[in-house]
Amino acid sequence: MKGLKVIVFFSLVLISSCTNSQKDTGFEQGLMLKNIAYNLAIPAYENSLKAFKELDSVINLMKERPSQSDLQMVRDFWTAAAIQWAQTAPYNFGPIDELLIENNFHYFPINPTKIQSNLNKYTGEDNFIHTLGSNIRGLGALEYLLFSEKAVSNSNTFAFAKMLSQNLVNLNQELVNQWKSNYAKTFTSNTGNNINSSITALTNQWIAIVENVKNNKIGMPAGKIAGTNKNLLTVQCPYSNTSLSMIAANLSALKMSFNGGTGNGIDDYLNVLNISDQNNLALSKKINDKLDALIQLLRDENASLSELIQNDAEKLDPIYLEILNLTILLKTDLMGQLGLITTFSDSDGD
Repeated sequence: MKGLKVIVFFSLVLISSCTNSQKDTGFEQGLMLKNIAYNLAIPAYENSLKAFKELDSVINLMKERPSQSDLQMVRDFWTAAAIQWAQTAPYNFGPIDELLIENNFHYFPINPTKIQSNLNKYTGEDNFIHTLGSNIRGLGALEYLLFSEKAVSNSNTFAFAKMLSQNLVNLNQELVNQWKSNYAKTFTSNTGNNINSSITALTNQWIAIVENVKNNKIGMPAGKIAGTNKNLLTVQCPYSNTSLSMIAANLSALKMSFNGGTGNGIDDYLNVLNISDQNNLALSKKINDKLDALIQLLRDENASLSELIQNDAEKLDPIYLEILNLTILLKTDLMGQLGLITTFSDSDGD
């Protein structure tokens, strides 16, 4: 959930870095932004749209011809769609903010009681979706409907699920349209490092991803935030047990965004500016190494996040430590060296 709090970091590092980011290096920032918009952001949204359409299609089949034997197939399509959506995270700014629809995709925690109540009273009304809050729609609500035995046994489940999946298709289509029609051009042309520049929007979104993972996806449910206790009800994907996979997808997409895929990215910009630490280790390598280590830790873990929190919480310590270190690298080192202002807001979900 977007907040209004804006934090601006001014330090000697930031002051000196303004000189770094303003050097005449010959680096074409506009070409980098064009690569990110057209080769990464738009394809990411197109991939999630394709996955949502496939999910909507199999849910429709289940609605028309319910089959317990096909339920696992529908669950697999849900997981694929949720991961594809997680990979759009680096580009969840611009149109998604202007349309005020981010929380309609994968808000968490959901409210099972309200989902069950609305499931029971849904009779196919076209405008019913518009009466639903963020915690009873989107991928989170679909996860409950498809993975919870209580919901699956309800005869109305797949009609309700079809309404939710169709809404995801419609919303995602609007984002693709917005990016392709005008926002990509605006993003590409908005060079520089002021607070309204595209590079500021992009890097702050990376920070938002890491903050969301640190605070909401692991910190809150694991009781690692001051004043909180372990709470499995706040886990992002409690029914499918895919929370760690969603985090890995978020961070893998962040890494690709940072490196510009196969084209120019912020990593190349840092390298052209020759930014390194006192041991001559390039900042771009430090960030990539930290992302690699964190993603590997997540993928090596066989237990679900809920199981770890409940039975083996100490295994989360190295993951959480790496997230803290990555947060510092992005918010202090990266932003400081590029002379960018950090503006971030707490978010309850993707």
